[in-house]
Amino acid sequence: MAFNISEFKTQLDWFGGPSRGSLFEVQISRPANIKSRASSRDLIFFCKNASVPGIVFNTVQNDQVAQFRKLMPLGVNTEPVQAIFMLDSDHQILSFFHSWAQNVVNISTAAGSFAEVDGKLPFEIGYKDNYACRVVIRQYSTNYEESGQYYEVILDNAFPMMIGDVDLAWENNDSFSVLPVSLQYDRIQFSGERIGSPTARFGRGNGLLGLIQQIGAVGQLIGADLVPTSVQDAVNKYTRVNNKVRRIKDFFG
Repeated sequence: MAFNISEFKTQLDWFGGPSRGSLFEVQISRPANIKSRASSRDLIFFCKNASVPGIVFNTVQNDQVAQFRKLMPLGVNTEPVQAIFMLDSDHQILSFFHSWAQNVVNISTAAGSFAEVDGKLPFEIGYKDNYACRVVIRQYSTNYEESGQYYEVILDNAFPMMIGDVDLAWENNDSFSVLPVSLQYDRIQFSGERIGSPTARFGRGNGLLGLIQQIGAVGQLIGADLVPTSVQDAVNKYTRVNNKVRRIKDFFG
């Protein structure tokens, strides 16, 4: 089939045209105890570029006789978000991230080795609830004003894993100072993913969770304490209860 430029353009227009990497914003919920005038909204305008994190699966190689090698997935890794922020002349953006870093680990020794900052001694690690926050990355459609569509990535419990260097040089007279930042997180949510149901797994009736559910249901019926303490204990309890149920059925035959 020959390539048709008109059909190609029509197909692109059907999906709103090609995506533009410049139509984005990064929203960082302001953590507590930040020494900076920069707000979460201010950071949106100073974020020069950012990345939507990739998905990397951990794999193991499976070798079988008379077959090609196969890679089997074992788990998934989180990729950090890389972002670059332009710096202002009042150094409020730089102060924001350095203050945020101090919430993670108290890097200050200005007042001595036993001077506390927010209850943390120098080089003491803070509680994650005190420094982690939500980061939202949005990439807008080219026709956003008409369609209102955008793709969203939500990072929960995010924190700066790395705050990079700021390059200073005499020859940088015609350029702006920038700050590279790497953000790590505990959970991620994509607009394109499907949202599961908390009870979907139990509905299958298979696996360990289904087994525990069956044990719990029978335990409620006969008033027994059947909460298993281990996998083997769950199997043993299930076997004993199943034998009792069979005897009851035989009795009423």
